[in-house]
Amino acid sequence: MCFLAAALRKAYADGIGWGDAKQMLFERIDREIGPMRAQYEALIANPAQVEAALLKGAEKARALATPLLRELRHAVGLRPLGATQQAKAAKATKAATASFKQYREKDGKFYFKLADAQGQVLLQSTGFDAPRDAGQAIARLQQAPAEALAELAAQLEPLTADVQGQVVATLTALAEAE
Repeated sequence: MCFLAAALRKAYADGIGWGDAKQMLFERIDREIGPMRAQYEALIANPAQVEAALLKGAEKARALATPLLRELRHAVGLRPLGATQQAKAAKATKAATASFKQYREKDGKFYFKLADAQGQVLLQSTGFDAPRDAGQAIARLQQAPAEALAELAAQLEPLTADVQGQVVATLTALAEAE
């Protein structure tokens, strides 16, 4: 049993009243809280000191949290926001170039076309019996586009693309291809 409790028990036995007991309790609480109250008033009077303490705490917390958050993001597969911006820029750049589209028509043959960034068809293929043949023609065009375009320009009459002796497409927009 604590000394204060023992003293209070003796005072009750001697006939202390409730008002006196409340005053003793108030004095005890005031002794404990008094220094904290003084510190509170000093901090309220000096907000710059509070701000400095908050900034120091934030810096300390950031030093501990940043490596942990980096590790957590890596563990769950989240990329940094900057990487997202770079990916969008790369996608926009990629979208701004011409691309091949492969498809099948109602006649059962497989075709491809080369379209520019705005969707205008630059090159339309002839029909292929198998999708693999159309894919191989695209691959040959992609491997040697300068040679294929030179052959296209040389064949202005039929306006066809001849790659390694095989006609693989007809030209629909000569000005853009040149």
